[in-house]
Amino acid sequence: MSTQTAIRSDSNDSKSKALLRQAVYGHKKESSLKERLFALWFSRLVYTQIWEDPEIDLQALQLTPKDHLVTIASGGCNALSYLLANPAQVTAVDLNHAHVALVKLKIAAAQHLERHEDFFQFFGTAKSSSNLRLYKNVIAPHLDTNSRQYWEGGPIGFRRIQMFAKGFYNYGLLGQLIGILHWGSKLHGVNLNELLRQPTVEEQAKWFDQNVAKIFDSKLVTKITSSPLALYNLGIPPSQHKALCDEQPEKMSQVLKQRARQLATVAPIKDNYFAWQAYGRGYDASGNSALPPYLMKENFKALKEQISKLSVEQNNIKEAIQRMGPESVDAVVLLDAQDWMSQAEIVDLWSTITKCARPGARIIFRTAGESSPIEKALPAELNARWRRNSQRSDELGPKDRSGIYGAFHLFELQD
Repeated sequence: MSTQTAIRSDSNDSKSKALLRQAVYGHKKESSLKERLFALWFSRLVYTQIWEDPEIDLQALQLTPKDHLVTIASGGCNALSYLLANPAQVTAVDLNHAHVALVKLKIAAAQHLERHEDFFQFFGTAKSSSNLRLYKNVIAPHLDTNSRQYWEGGPIGFRRIQMFAKGFYNYGLLGQLIGILHWGSKLHGVNLNELLRQPTVEEQAKWFDQNVAKIFDSKLVTKITSSPLALYNLGIPPSQHKALCDEQPEKMSQVLKQRARQLATVAPIKDNYFAWQAYGRGYDASGNSALPPYLMKENFKALKEQISKLSVEQNNIKEAIQRMGPESVDAVVLLDAQDWMSQAEIVDLWSTITKCARPGARIIFRTAGESSPIEKALPAELNARWRRNSQRSDELGPKDRSGIYGAFHLFELQD
């Protein structure tokens, strides 16, 4: 990597760090060491796939061909999957330059790889030396300079694009943590891959209770998970850690056990690619099991036809929406970002969305806890404009195959 490339890569990384500092603790007069460490840690590649169920999102949003959807990008899986509903436009926004580079890689691959077999090998199997050839010959020539610098840069002796030759889903902060959890489970005599062989949901639950539950009940795991530092790779900031365990850190292991059990049992394994990632460290390589919609063979043609509607930028989502102007947005996907925010930041964000929303606009998000922070945070005039669709939210939330959140929330703009 040349000196010039290194300088540009450092510049992109610095922007991520600055944006994340602002998101995690920039609203405070003073920040804790834990918050500063989290912002620094989170500026790297975190999610190799997104952990919100796009099928739930699409059922909630009911996108039309006229709709413009704005979403936090994360690993980009959902941004691409939303295209299959044929909206007018999808804008993906992320603070982290690594996530932006990943989405741009997926866009270029969808545009220029002609065969689904190659696309699936790259992002489904994501573990083949021929992916390096596909990158060099087909994808890289169509990437912007910053994205190429990211994928072709990295530690001495290792280019980041090599992750797709060695097993992409073993990388990223969350992928590394999942690897540690698999290693730790083996110390307890448990092979997490065995969940993938259970024939029914009932057998999945029985297997979890007999094998995995005891790991979360151990004194060591209780001690480790009581520290916010230990869960940074899960993307849990100190404020979210505090909310999850009601200021009783020792409860975190039981919260995580409940979420891990939900992930393992919410749907049959053949229908749950989130469980495949957590318990199998990848997707079903045969391509016959559950996959993100954008990776399914039957959707590849439609994805190629729709991919030009997707754009991605490194930015704060409030600033991105603010720049779009009045009556420019129909749907917003906030993931769990508001768990990081102060009340003032939530008000500022929703005020901006309201100014830029078209009639009938929808907002969806997840929370680590079970309650929505919105009703308490927003002033009366904004609360009057936005109403939680409790029936749909409470109906769809428990069906989310990711299973790791406390609740799902759909808010609708009132006339």
